[in-house]
Amino acid sequence: MNVKNFLQLPITKDFTVIAGSNGLHKPVQNVEILDFEFSPDIQTVRETIFTPNSVVLSSLLFAKQEPEYLLNAVKSLIQLEASALAYKPVIYKDLPDEVLALAEEHHFPILRFGGDEFFEKIILETMAYAKTQDYTFIIATIMRRLIDEDVSDEQIKSFLQQMNKAFEKYVFVANIQMKQTANNQWMQPFFNLEPLLKSGIVCTYKKSIFILMTNHSQLLQFEKLLNEWLTMYDISTEGITIGYSDVHVTQTELHLAVREAFFSRMMAEIEMTPTCHYKNLASDCLLIELYRKDTPFVINYVSNYLGPLLESKVDPDLMNTAITFVIKKGNIKEVAVAHYCHPNTIRYRMTKIRQLIAPLENDYVFYERLSTAVKLYLLHSKVEE
Repeated sequence: MNVKNFLQLPITKDFTVIAGSNGLHKPVQNVEILDFEFSPDIQTVRETIFTPNSVVLSSLLFAKQEPEYLLNAVKSLIQLEASALAYKPVIYKDLPDEVLALAEEHHFPILRFGGDEFFEKIILETMAYAKTQDYTFIIATIMRRLIDEDVSDEQIKSFLQQMNKAFEKYVFVANIQMKQTANNQWMQPFFNLEPLLKSGIVCTYKKSIFILMTNHSQLLQFEKLLNEWLTMYDISTEGITIGYSDVHVTQTELHLAVREAFFSRMMAEIEMTPTCHYKNLASDCLLIELYRKDTPFVINYVSNYLGPLLESKVDPDLMNTAITFVIKKGNIKEVAVAHYCHPNTIRYRMTKIRQLIAPLENDYVFYERLSTAVKLYLLHSKVEE
């Protein structure tokens, strides 16, 4: 976490940044209390114990009637690489100008308490948040590696240990994302399912939710069970897209399950369907693996084949028409409805598209190549998002 995250805790929401706002990105690894450490009247070695990347809490009692002590304290905290000073305005409501100027110069945040917040509660909430964020970061990193890398059995075993759950023999995975959302508030209700997952987890990855469930039987009806849970907790499925993996052996094939759910959800978004099962993707599985194994080749292929459409100044609607044509599996009437125009308009555009990218190909080859290129283009776009 950083100072900005610290200021978003429930107990610190009324804090005010009075100096050093350019330093809110500084990391926070600890919270400590400053009492009399920087008072010249006190012989102490406490100043050597303040750790870097700490938010230091103080009532500034050590500088009562001695405001010049404040400047030395802030200098010392900056030298000790503290992340911020947060003070309770019981002795000083406002700090001397030279103290604020020093903090601004060194991008050292000084925060003023909003009320009578207790030091101990601030420390407990900060540490609890940091612990949660650390676990969230670890799990997100594991998800990324399972999706992107060819992991070994030993690495999977290590990942399972870090997740710290009693996983069973077979794993089932769903990847869920909300369509057209500006924030991640929709994710929170899904964590209500976690108590039901005694041998599984709910976690976030980028802008999506992963639900991993394990069971002793490979015949578990995971989709049916998940839908029952969503209904039980009154979690609406309106506007969400779900990708489902095949069933896999947890200890050796976890990466396949996670990867299949992730890309199935993307293909569901491309096909504009609410759900997609990896086992039903047919030849699209080959496109996914091609993209995973050699993304630069795919990007180059798409750019070369669809380049005339992507760069077309004649008709900017040509690329959108090509996409809809592929999604609607070549059904001209459905494409026309989607684009609010006459079928003849779509026929004209498709003729133009063919002239630009494949004037010599027959109907079958043209559709096959166009479908492949468009799906790879959309897949890359989804991954980049």
